[in-house]
Amino acid sequence: MAFKSFSGRTYDIVSDKVKQSDSFDEIPIIDLRRPEDEVIDSLRDACTRVGFFYISNHGIPQAVIEQVLSTAEEFFALENATKNQVHFKNGAGLCGYEGFQNVHTDETRKPDLNEAFSWRYAPDIDRSIEHNSSPTKTQQGNDAVESFLTSGQNLWPDAKPEMRRDISEYYSHVLVLARRLIRLFASVLALPETHFDNMMQHPGSMGKILHYPPQSAKGLDTPFGIGAHTDIECFTILCQGGDVPALQVLNPKGEWILAPPIKGTFVVNIGDMLTRWSNDTFRSTIHRVLNITGRERYSMPVFIGPSYDTIIKPLETCLEGGPKYDPISAGLYVWKRLAVSRLDKDEYERQKINIESQLAAPTEV
Repeated sequence: MAFKSFSGRTYDIVSDKVKQSDSFDEIPIIDLRRPEDEVIDSLRDACTRVGFFYISNHGIPQAVIEQVLSTAEEFFALENATKNQVHFKNGAGLCGYEGFQNVHTDETRKPDLNEAFSWRYAPDIDRSIEHNSSPTKTQQGNDAVESFLTSGQNLWPDAKPEMRRDISEYYSHVLVLARRLIRLFASVLALPETHFDNMMQHPGSMGKILHYPPQSAKGLDTPFGIGAHTDIECFTILCQGGDVPALQVLNPKGEWILAPPIKGTFVVNIGDMLTRWSNDTFRSTIHRVLNITGRERYSMPVFIGPSYDTIIKPLETCLEGGPKYDPISAGLYVWKRLAVSRLDKDEYERQKINIESQLAAPTEV
């Protein structure tokens, strides 16, 4: 069987069964305390061959992780009516609460069996840097028109005010790690390590906390926690809360590999935007989630991309054989990918006109 990603690449899947592996050599573990040249060599292999890897010694305190997971668990335990007060359809940023089966990631399957709370980058929840740089065109926004491109469109639950505090603390730590990783990726791509720095001052970054209930594995039409997909932005930093294994990664042989939580690590995977930017030098890898453990599962991915008015076009260091992709603004690329699985056709077309008008003269990098 075959799977076709949003970006148009086709992948062969030899079996829908999940392969158990004792070594998980297919998904390497990279220790960020090792000498930088060794880390860069390991990243080069992981990003070009696998698209997924674990990182250890990442610098994010365990207490911060546990606090935000605890608060999120309390939020998801609230009544649906309370959670729906911050439903993503109540705002313009495609973020907020998503109920069970609100999102259809893999259209060949039933909608995703998870509930989630998501947020977008805004300077007021980024404690990692001083905000003394000029905002880009999309961060300045338009007071008359709220849109996905405008910072500050987050929806925070009044019933759980500590969500904003705890998420801000966690998110700020993740952004420090993300800005470190993007410098390492630049070195892997034979660019100056600071190449992406300006684009990451106000990144096009979304975070999400997901709750997966336990489910049955029976039946061909079983919904997945998240259906098979590749991620949108440049890369994802994923905290697999607790010890519940459910993440499955498609290896180059077309086999599903279980990627269990490993204590003290995060999972990092390459997204389609960085694959496109690197002209297919970096690999974005299909993955899905199926929680058949009989236990509740929580996870926290943070999706990292550049400021939304950045133009994504193949990098000069990756043009052997010619460019494979046309330029596109980062904001429009992300919005299209999110909106197509969340909005009906008419609403999608209406909002797309507004998004495209705001990106009429984006800043090229």
